[in-house]
Amino acid sequence: NPLINVDVMWQSDFTTRGEIKRTRNLNLSFANNQLTEVLSNEYIIGMGYRFTRMDLIIKTKNSQQAYSNDLNIRADISYRRNKTILRQLDSDDNQITSGQGNFTIKTYADYRLSDKFEMRVFYDRILNNPFTSLAYRTTNANFGVSFRFTLAN
Repeated sequence: NPLINVDVMWQSDFTTRGEIKRTRNLNLSFANNQLTEVLSNEYIIGMGYRFTRMDLIIKTKNSQQAYSNDLNIRADISYRRNKTILRQLDSDDNQITSGQGNFTIKTYADYRLSDKFEMRVFYDRILNNPFTSLAYRTTNANFGVSFRFTLAN
């Protein structure tokens, strides 16, 4: 759940969004006098725009079909920082055992072809930067087209 969430739809069909998420988990172990603390902070900003009555023509070998619906475009940028700290209670030894900083870019465009059929084109990119030397810096990218069919009204 977000700590702070602002989602604004402007009169010109422009949307903006901002969100802050924070979590903290503590685990106490009496067997080895350790306190494990898991911290997570995430900051998200985003924007989007709705093009009303966008025309789309799909041609096949034998026919063509024209659609005139709204096109929704959205882009979100987020930064998430996860950190696990191992704290020894009998000594003043605090050690980061794992954690990473994630920078994410998510974009997509939605177009409704009918009341029950929707098409989405998306692109996601995630950059992971670890805080320890046990892991490597990684980058993942996803691109694709998805179709959604809704059974209920």
